[in-house]
Amino acid sequence: MLVKTSKRCKTDDTRWLLREIGVEDISEVEGMSVSEFMDKYSHMHFSNICLDRLLEIGAVHVPEGELLVNELPITTRLKNILLRNDVYVLSDISKYCREEIVRFRNLGDATMQELENLCTKEGIRVMSIDEIANRMEGVRFTYHQLTKMFNMHIWYPEDFLNLTDAQMEELTRLDNGIIPKIKKLQKRYKK
Repeated sequence: MLVKTSKRCKTDDTRWLLREIGVEDISEVEGMSVSEFMDKYSHMHFSNICLDRLLEIGAVHVPEGELLVNELPITTRLKNILLRNDVYVLSDISKYCREEIVRFRNLGDATMQELENLCTKEGIRVMSIDEIANRMEGVRFTYHQLTKMFNMHIWYPEDFLNLTDAQMEELTRLDNGIIPKIKKLQKRYKK
């Protein structure tokens, strides 16, 4: 339930909330998924409250098979940690590598174990940068390169076979030294 915080802050007024995040008409957000909405507006003040309101009135939806963090049977600590890090649908946790997750504020060992158990139960994989590095069969990438590869969903050596020109450009913008490494893996897996 939403609560009015002051006369100037009308959190139960959808139009007011939308204007606060820079949206003039509800049609701009209608039909978006929770993840799409938060990817676009999470940096705006009141976006969480606006999302709750939009879910309530059915303007934003939770994709079929997705689990809303607010509705999961998890500890309040884990729920707050996930929401603070823009994970509103459980599958959104996969946008973070394990190394980033363990650095979430207030995430201790027990809460990390709770998250890992939940992800395992729901079939969501928490990927590690070290895991990606170990798969690259002797080709050594820097941590920066591996992080960029993680964000681009390049998790296996075979993924280098299908790089688009835009992906290659993005990788080389980071570091030209990555080109010989990519070529080596491409040559190895073209066979």
